[in-house]
Amino acid sequence: MNRNFSGKALPKRKTSNHYPWSDEEEELLGTKSDRVLAKKFGRTVTAAAARRRRRQIWLRKPWRPEDDKVLGTRPDSQIAKLLKRRVHNVRWRRVKLGIPCHYVHRPWDEHELGLLGVKTDREVVRLTGHPLKAVRAKRQELGKAKPDQIMDYWSPEEDKLLGAMPDAEVAKKTGRTPLAVLKRRLRLGIPNRVPVRHVWTQAQIAALGTISDQKLGDQIGCPAHVVTFKRRSLKIPPSRPW
Repeated sequence: MNRNFSGKALPKRKTSNHYPWSDEEEELLGTKSDRVLAKKFGRTVTAAAARRRRRQIWLRKPWRPEDDKVLGTRPDSQIAKLLKRRVHNVRWRRVKLGIPCHYVHRPWDEHELGLLGVKTDREVVRLTGHPLKAVRAKRQELGKAKPDQIMDYWSPEEDKLLGAMPDAEVAKKTGRTPLAVLKRRLRLGIPNRVPVRHVWTQAQIAALGTISDQKLGDQIGCPAHVVTFKRRSLKIPPSRPW
């Protein structure tokens, strides 16, 4: 048995399962949160929510005057995130109040348009502040292909390395991934003149240690360090200058 502040016993109230809902109680369903009404009715929150749903009364977050003031000042999707509501609910409220969407998409400057198709879409977003969807739509509107980072930042000096050494070495020298190097080389039609794994012939093995590793590497089209590794693995001493 519950007691009040004076210490007197209070009669135990019935739960929502033991006494019917009054007309006054049902009139209040949906006007406030289930928790507030449950406390007011002396019922459980579960009982209040179940009764509201049974009556097909949907609880909606009330609109405050300060909420109405931001309607139309920016896209409905952004207002929805700001007010933690659904987009269709924001649009419904704005249309109901007769508030047009005064938000005007920021126009593109000439220097911003020059970035489209050159920089990646996400980099254009970072540099210009335009939304990603707007960047993609504008680029497609101008008929510019999606930029390829692999091609954007390769210098002529870096291109000369392609095929002249294994892709893994080019990746290390240029600060790229081996996959990026492979794509660039294939795009330019450069064959892999120096495969990652050199297939040694008997004649090449016989030449190990007879001349310098650098000279032998130049002759067979293989990096000097690969020649050195092969010679050491076979325990062949290096050639001595005469």
